[in-house]
Amino acid sequence: MKKILLFSLILITISKFSYAHYFSESYSNWIISDNKVSATFTILKLEATRVLQIDKFQEIGQEKQLSEGEVFLEYFKPRISVLESSKECLLDKVPSLINGKDEYHTIELSYLCESTNSIKIINNVLFDIAQSHVHLSRISINDQILEKALFYNDQTIFINDLKTNKEKSFVDSLTNFISTGMNHILTGFDHLIFLMGLIILVNNFKHLLIVITGFTLGHSFTLALVALNIVVPNTLMIEALIGFTILFIAAEYMMKDEKNFFPIIAILLSILTFAAISSLFLQISITLISFIALILITIGYFGILRNLENKGSFRMIITSLFGVIHGFGFGTFLFNSEFDQTNIISALFGFNLGVEIGQIIFLMIFILLNLSLIKLLKSKNHQYLMQTLMIIVSSLGFYWFIQRLYF
Repeated sequence: MKKILLFSLILITISKFSYAHYFSESYSNWIISDNKVSATFTILKLEATRVLQIDKFQEIGQEKQLSEGEVFLEYFKPRISVLESSKECLLDKVPSLINGKDEYHTIELSYLCESTNSIKIINNVLFDIAQSHVHLSRISINDQILEKALFYNDQTIFINDLKTNKEKSFVDSLTNFISTGMNHILTGFDHLIFLMGLIILVNNFKHLLIVITGFTLGHSFTLALVALNIVVPNTLMIEALIGFTILFIAAEYMMKDEKNFFPIIAILLSILTFAAISSLFLQISITLISFIALILITIGYFGILRNLENKGSFRMIITSLFGVIHGFGFGTFLFNSEFDQTNIISALFGFNLGVEIGQIIFLMIFILLNLSLIKLLKSKNHQYLMQTLMIIVSSLGFYWFIQRLYF
């Protein structure tokens, strides 16, 4: 009961924090032809709601009775600009919402410039709200496809510089995608929390290598499927399921004690059952059939795991499955960027390698920190600390699962 009460308290305390640090990304496609610069800007609707945290835009939405998309459009307009030789280009088509993918806002706009000899695009959208935000731009000019990722410390696209760097070697392209993959995982708070939960759950180093290998195989497989456009996942469903994977491993940790097995699994199944019933009445990203599958997997996994002596190999099965889910999240990032298909090998291998390097960096830091704590703290105090951390993990998993389903 104490764990459940602490779970609830931490959940309330960190909910706003967890949302503010959730990985954020957006995409744009630019076409430069004659003296015209046209663009479509795409962002997940869930990401766009970050703007509603700003009092000014909350008030604008209420006063003008605007939809969430229209509020985001008001925020968006002054944060995009196009210059030619340091002179602002004239707005030809005012930014406006157009029909696109159901779970995304798509904005269309265009500019007229005196010439397109020295075009500079400035994009400040969301970087003032989420410093971890990443924006992927794809520019088409004179039958060339140029690409650039924008970050908090680099929000400007110099077209001439991109042209100069276009004919870069495979190694340069690979390095760029490795860097992007590392940035993606190290700023993906939910992915890191999942990894932290795995480390706390599996305190045997050999078993940890097994489950991490399963996770790696799973996400590598689906990353390739999505990036190659073989599978197009439901982004909102994947984001919610990532939250569930975190809650799942936290529940397993809490079930280590025989006395906690039935109460914890009852809570986990109650959450899934409530969500399944609500799917009959509300339009949410996960279908009733999918919820039934999750319930059956949960019952089957914990029913088998409870009677196994060697749990390491069996855990590899579930972490591989969870890797598949997280891989859809990784792959969606590449797919939505619409990277140049001539870079397919460097994109897939480099991005995946970057993700792996980022994971190893995080794992090594956490493991070394944990080893230091073991030496500094008494065994009982260290156990209490790990329990508290896992309660935080479960709280975040629960919050992300519910928030991404209903909000």
